[in-house]
Amino acid sequence: MRAADEGDIEAQCDLGLLLLSHGMEAEAFGWFQKASRHFHPEAMQWQGRCLISGWGVAPDREAGIMWLRRAAARGHATASHMVAWLDAHPGPALEGAELEAVLDRIEQKVILGALRDTAE
Repeated sequence: MRAADEGDIEAQCDLGLLLLSHGMEAEAFGWFQKASRHFHPEAMQWQGRCLISGWGVAPDREAGIMWLRRAAARGHATASHMVAWLDAHPGPALEGAELEAVLDRIEQKVILGALRDTAE
């Protein structure tokens, strides 16, 4: 926590993830915002995810997609895949648990693919 308070961007994102995992969504969102201001791709991706899902903040799909795009532009693989899926499915938008499940599956697929690539 000290490193995050002292401005360590990586620590701010990590603290956000820790808080999110403990159901402290509003607090997590605040730390993601702090790290996103310094263009931290992981924090940007999670800020977008929070906005889309309404975790700790009022849901805002468009703002969430904007943050995912920013993270993707900085090379964040999960954000890139999420943006690609959201762009390919503009029709009646999934919401709530359905959308969260899709985004979770995308994240899992990207992580498993990265693990496979590093194991080879």
